[in-house]
Amino acid sequence: MAADADVHQVVRWDSYNVITRRALLQTLACTVAAGGGVTAADLRDETRRAYDEYAARATQRFVERVRNGTVAKPEARASRDRDVLVSPAGEDGILSIPDGLVHHWTGSTVIRDVSLQDALDVSYDYDNYRAIYKPVIASRLLGRDGNTFRVRLRIKESSGGLSATLDVTSRIEYSYPDDRDVYSIATSDEIREIRDAGTASERSLPSGHDSGYLWRATTFNYLASRDGGVFVESEALGLSRRFPPFLTWFIEPIARRLGRASVERSLRDFSQAVAARARQRDKKD
Repeated sequence: MAADADVHQVVRWDSYNVITRRALLQTLACTVAAGGGVTAADLRDETRRAYDEYAARATQRFVERVRNGTVAKPEARASRDRDVLVSPAGEDGILSIPDGLVHHWTGSTVIRDVSLQDALDVSYDYDNYRAIYKPVIASRLLGRDGNTFRVRLRIKESSGGLSATLDVTSRIEYSYPDDRDVYSIATSDEIREIRDAGTASERSLPSGHDSGYLWRATTFNYLASRDGGVFVESEALGLSRRFPPFLTWFIEPIARRLGRASVERSLRDFSQAVAARARQRDKKD
């Protein structure tokens, strides 16, 4: 019975936009609460520093790959339309740090017969994410300063009788190396767990003092116009609380499977939205 209860702790996080949202939702698929009743957890300074250091190294590697032209993988470019390749970044997608877990996955796909502008139009359309990604129940563009966007998303997902609602405020910075390539780095500024969402008793828990589903999230995205379509690569990492020690052997394989599935579904959702945008453009033309 204890094992069954704790399996319900795995909260699925199934989508995120190509620039911000996808990362957050991909990472939440891998996160765990600490009991059937979901006890509270605190984000310690030691844990935060370890994640920040890991994210900084990952950011540097990503930017170097973009600048060196090694992001777009040949096998992904040669895939059929909207095939999705997903793999853990590192050994198995889950890295243990002091009092926390880093979840790190990467995925890629090719969307045929669309333009880079089609993909960017979907990426920029933050107010419409609810129509594209099921876990997003509300979204709002808070502001834009040049190539930097600030966005707030309310994300809700349920699995095994447990549901979680999070308000995620993120900063997304776009870079345009040339007219065929775009990359972005999305960083969560604040993640708050919402209790009793949508009711008169709704309340927001203090950031870093909640159930520990998701404390931090970072995403790197790359879009490239290639061979009559757009190549997409998304790399998502996030920070959650640790698994209960006596169930690590049981829950970690489940979290890895969910992480892989959520990245794949996210890329497929984005691909479908971009393809639909291209069809609309063709009709107007």
